[in-house]
Amino acid sequence: MIPETTVPVVSPYTASACDRKLFPKLCWGAILGGTVAAIGIHILLTALGVGGGLATFSPTTDTDPTSHFSTGAAVIWSVCALIALAFGGLIAGRFSHSLHGGFVHGVLVWSLTLIITLLLLSTGTGMILGGAMKVLGQGLGIGVQAAASGTGDLVKEGVQRSKDQVSSFIDEASQSVSTNGAPGASIRSKRDIGFAVTKLFAPENDITSQDNRQAVIKALSANGQMSEADATKTVDEWIAAYKDLKAELDHAKTVAEQKAKEIADQAAKNVSCAAIWAFFALLVGLLVTACAGRCGAHYGLKHNERLLSADKRTTV
Repeated sequence: MIPETTVPVVSPYTASACDRKLFPKLCWGAILGGTVAAIGIHILLTALGVGGGLATFSPTTDTDPTSHFSTGAAVIWSVCALIALAFGGLIAGRFSHSLHGGFVHGVLVWSLTLIITLLLLSTGTGMILGGAMKVLGQGLGIGVQAAASGTGDLVKEGVQRSKDQVSSFIDEASQSVSTNGAPGASIRSKRDIGFAVTKLFAPENDITSQDNRQAVIKALSANGQMSEADATKTVDEWIAAYKDLKAELDHAKTVAEQKAKEIADQAAKNVSCAAIWAFFALLVGLLVTACAGRCGAHYGLKHNERLLSADKRTTV
């Protein structure tokens, strides 16, 4: 009778130091697979949130992500991200060769997911941790843009209204220009009046300058059908109207600057809250992914041990 022989089974987890060189320290296929799974699951959960009406916070697509940033939306969005990262880490750790390796696989899944998210944000998309990055990146810029936009629009409006008012002064003065005299005298008179009026109300000149004021009065009385008294009264009315417009524009500018400052302060507060939330979200995401990778490795090792035990029993 031929004695029954047994085939020794050597577990790769108890191999010698020389044999361990045959196994890579890191399984990049598992890491990539876990990353892809994490991103895919998060897309799935995001679609569920959209269908359930929970997608009130869309930091990757909103032009003003800080305006919709709230604690409830951030919690929902973070839970979805943590679930996705946990699944990714669990899958990556399942194919590692040790508990320590599973932990490292989870950390690398989190790191690779973050890198991919930052790259996707440059194209206007991005999942998992991208919302926090966009809130931080754009939140402060919104306040700066608001201040610059509000002040710039007022400056343009003020310049245009000043030009329109000066043009109306010139048009009013042109109505009194005498049409008698040599050909071209009317055009020359209008030009002289226009030059004097423009010089008086030029932004770089002092409107209270008596020399410029007298030049306009002289141009009106010499080239128009006004007496010196009427010309003086007209110029004084113009100066008063110009001062009223300037005071109105200054007041509007002050109000706009105050409002822009309030918007910038609110944006800064939102960015501060988002920064704190992002830090803890990233930290918790790292811990969850790493622990999930370790759990996956533990499950994988236990499963392999059961298979080896079963093989030993069948060969005995």
